[in-house]
Amino acid sequence: MNYTQNSYRDWVQSRLQTNPCITGLAEHLGCGLGTASTIVSLDYPQSGHPAPIPVTIAEADLTKLIHTTSTIHGRILLVENIRPHLISLLGEILDVDPVFFAGHITTDFKDIENAPPPTSLALFPSQIAERGYLHLHYQQVLDLGSADPFQSSSYSLKSDSNVPRNVRRLPHLSGRQLVLARACCSIIVKKIKGSWICLILVDPAVKTVIETLRSGDRKAYPSVLLHGGFEDFVQSASFASFTSVTTDRSWDKRSILSSLIHYFRSYPPGFIRSKPSILSFGYYPIRIVLAEWILYTHLMSRYFKYYEYTLHDIENRLHNSDIIDLQRWRRRSMQSQHKLILLSEFVDYWLPQEADKQPWNLVLKDISFVLSQLQHYNRSLEHIIPVATSMVQLLDSRRWMLEAANVSRLTFIALVFVPLSWVASIFSMSESYSPGHENFWVYFATALPVLVFVLFLSAVQWDQLAGKLKVMAALLGQQVRRQNAEVATE
Repeated sequence: MNYTQNSYRDWVQSRLQTNPCITGLAEHLGCGLGTASTIVSLDYPQSGHPAPIPVTIAEADLTKLIHTTSTIHGRILLVENIRPHLISLLGEILDVDPVFFAGHITTDFKDIENAPPPTSLALFPSQIAERGYLHLHYQQVLDLGSADPFQSSSYSLKSDSNVPRNVRRLPHLSGRQLVLARACCSIIVKKIKGSWICLILVDPAVKTVIETLRSGDRKAYPSVLLHGGFEDFVQSASFASFTSVTTDRSWDKRSILSSLIHYFRSYPPGFIRSKPSILSFGYYPIRIVLAEWILYTHLMSRYFKYYEYTLHDIENRLHNSDIIDLQRWRRRSMQSQHKLILLSEFVDYWLPQEADKQPWNLVLKDISFVLSQLQHYNRSLEHIIPVATSMVQLLDSRRWMLEAANVSRLTFIALVFVPLSWVASIFSMSESYSPGHENFWVYFATALPVLVFVLFLSAVQWDQLAGKLKVMAALLGQQVRRQNAEVATE
């Protein structure tokens, strides 16, 4: 009997019926090869070299590397810009649940009638936490430069990566064009041959934003992180150490891969090389993501200020598009709160296993702080949207009144020229009434009275006239009845 060896993609297809949330992953695995991924390994040996040394790994050597674990406690495997073939390879070698990869691949919220919800919405927070799948969703604020080239650009843009992320164009501020780019960092820990492997998936730096034109062509715009990105959360070195150390400690903050390599030079809180916890692996990524969320809340604050000034100058600045943008900000706020609640639930679930809970109590407080900021802005949105909607309706009413006044003027002009044209058409049947002939004066003698009569009829308030006629008729009726009564008594 012959057996065919099923692939990881076949397994994903078989899971679609029980887990519809992995539909996006199944579609992604059918895409092309994509660009090459970047793989970096951080090994933690059983003896010596307390700090891991980052080593870039070729995709062809990945299988051999994963099975070589005899001399190490474990390994952190950082993968940037993962492509479909590498997902299948890692899924087969490490026996990774497709739900984990689906949570990293599918981050957008499509309409329910078109696609099933992503894992972050399809599963309960407790289900995601107990499986040990840590997905850190966040928004990066990017600067595209001057806003002039984007006056007619689309609202929906994309990142140029193997997993295209949504990039949303915002209203320009002070002549600058800012965008919000979605990003995700996913973490899972697996056991293999008595050692551990922590797989961390990260998105590449968004250096180019892609717009799909109506013709089907693609247009690229260079992008940079606004003000250089997030703030460093590690305590800075002293001036004395700065002058004594000659090595360059800077890193490329545009890339979360470079940032994680920089931070993992030091052990995170609660990290034990022989048996590290999922939270210890997630400490530095969580801190990076929270720093990105702080920048996001500052951007929200700036846009609220922008819309407040818009309401003060409603005739020149407030438009229907502003109402749409406010609705989008409210939806973003709700989605952002959901992502942070998932993170908080994950930390709460795994916190009892931590020996040192103090760092994580501080992390939970920071998550609560960001959540409170988002909730505050969401409440402000609930108040400002009805006000802005009323303002737009008021402006529309003003425009309608002006248009009605213009129509009245045109009607008056028509009332002037229609009688003159009508009389001219009558007299045009005879040449003796044309200009220059002896009877031309008859035209004015006839047209002017007709014009005055038409203007008089147009100026009459027929409703008031009808009311007065009714009153006069009633009075006349009363007088007739009174006279009839007098005649009867005589």
